[in-house]
Amino acid sequence: MEERTEREVAPKPPTITFDPTGPYTPCTANSCVPGGKPGQAGSFTLGPAAGDVNTAYRYKLSTDDSWSPYIPGATVKIAPVPPRSGLMTLQVEAKDAHGPGAANSVDFVVKEGDGPVGRWNFHDTGDEAVDSSTTDPQLQDNATLAGGAARTGQGRRGEITVTPATDTTPAEKVADSGLALDGTTGHAATAGPVVDTRASYTVAAWVRLGTDSWDATVMGQNGANRSPFLLGYEQSTRKWSFREAGSDAPAGDAVSYQRVTSKNQAVPKVWTHLAGVFNSVDNTISLYVNGELQGTTPFTTAWAAAGPLQIGRVQSAGTYTDYFPGVIDEVAVWQEALTEVQVKQESKLLGADGKPSAELVASWNPAQATGTSLPNNAPAYDGALSLSSGASLVDGKLVLDGTSGAGSTPGPVIDDSGSFTVTAQALVDGAVIMEKPNGYKAQILGQRTATGSSWSLWFEKTGIVQEPELDEDGELVLDENGNPVTKPVPVGRWHFGRLTADGTGTSVVSKDEAALDSEVRLTGVYDAQDGTIELYLAANPQSGGNTPYTAQVGSGEFSVGKGYLGSWGNYLPGRIGDIRIWAGALSDAGQVSDIVGT
Repeated sequence: MEERTEREVAPKPPTITFDPTGPYTPCTANSCVPGGKPGQAGSFTLGPAAGDVNTAYRYKLSTDDSWSPYIPGATVKIAPVPPRSGLMTLQVEAKDAHGPGAANSVDFVVKEGDGPVGRWNFHDTGDEAVDSSTTDPQLQDNATLAGGAARTGQGRRGEITVTPATDTTPAEKVADSGLALDGTTGHAATAGPVVDTRASYTVAAWVRLGTDSWDATVMGQNGANRSPFLLGYEQSTRKWSFREAGSDAPAGDAVSYQRVTSKNQAVPKVWTHLAGVFNSVDNTISLYVNGELQGTTPFTTAWAAAGPLQIGRVQSAGTYTDYFPGVIDEVAVWQEALTEVQVKQESKLLGADGKPSAELVASWNPAQATGTSLPNNAPAYDGALSLSSGASLVDGKLVLDGTSGAGSTPGPVIDDSGSFTVTAQALVDGAVIMEKPNGYKAQILGQRTATGSSWSLWFEKTGIVQEPELDEDGELVLDENGNPVTKPVPVGRWHFGRLTADGTGTSVVSKDEAALDSEVRLTGVYDAQDGTIELYLAANPQSGGNTPYTAQVGSGEFSVGKGYLGSWGNYLPGRIGDIRIWAGALSDAGQVSDIVGT
């Protein structure tokens, strides 16, 4: 039998040719010229190597998790879409009658996008919110505050660094500002249009909805009679939505709307990031909540709206309506359809230091409380912790008896589907936990759902060990034969994640056994953009920050010292101090140490 040649077994690496009209060009050994932008398709021709007769090709970008389906043909054209800027690698494989062959690859660089055409952070003064997308006054679309709209010191960034720290002086920081709206007349508006609504565009903002009792619009842009798009909240479904009007019809004429709604109901009084995208190439609209795609639906009847951009209200049938009650911050508009990667990046809200911004939304400090409740000391945020029997304030700590003592406040206190950071000082009473069964889980604090926790910090007793007994001087206690005397001691570990009745919830577990009868600083971080959780003891990470986690939105009380697993239980014996929660995921040990402390 004649032996097959290597070419007959598989084709050689195929050729990859860049379209000479761009937008991308190949990297050479000494040069890489950026081209295009994120979300802009490339144009490449795939062909056979010399002597090969190929029947199909498949490809993938370095940002893709899997290969494309095979595209039949001896020579084919492809148009992959890079989702981000920077260096990109295109890999291509060919196959022939004998099967797939070796891959070829090329590198090219994607330019940064054009950036937003409008950005308003409200961290300024006066009657106008300055458009910070450009420093050219001729190109700025400043937004005038009207109808009682005012700035508030509770902006989503928390604090802004005015002067960086030096070797001899600390950083100078000031509170961030947002746009506070009363839900009846308050709004901000530009003098003219910011985007051409016939072309691709993206609108995004951080919002804190004060009440969910009526429809509320975050952004729209005036046509003659109505806005083509509405990004906001719909009371009928209690969900976020991104809607597009099919025409600029006057009052009395029927108008059809296409919409995408959020997967979960909106959570009032907490920070949430919203983004709406219209893609004129695909003729689709998409909604993102906290960086996560909620859905995409066709929209084919785009039209031009030549009027001002409205923040906090919308034009409908010739009148203004759906005034937003609450706070809006970090508003941005792009004349392009951002990719999912870009929306995630925007929702990270990175500061000048490249780390995520965090706003303190809850602070319960027993050292500053008396009686049977702990006020929320985070300015302008609600939610006093009410204490039950078995819970008491002693020497600046919340002391819990392990059977009924706890604190609670109506929740959710943060948007569980968005990034957040939570911390507390905790101590577990070793003598009381000794009497609990192995596997007992004592919740330190957490947000409940109907059947368990959305997230929580807890201690789990894992067993009992024998340890040498020490006298009051720290010396070993010996028996009559000179052997060390031992005593039973409970052991366990700390957790951050989802506490469930059947133990199936994901969590990060402390590397070492918990030190009982000693106070420890516990910090849990959920990064919604990366879909991971991390647990810190003091400022020491316990898993490396790569534990996958899928958010589940809370539906009931936020509790301290007890957990809900179908019924209340999991009481903590011990004490808790300095409970704080931030909107935003602290990124590393250094940021945890700087903001949380140890």
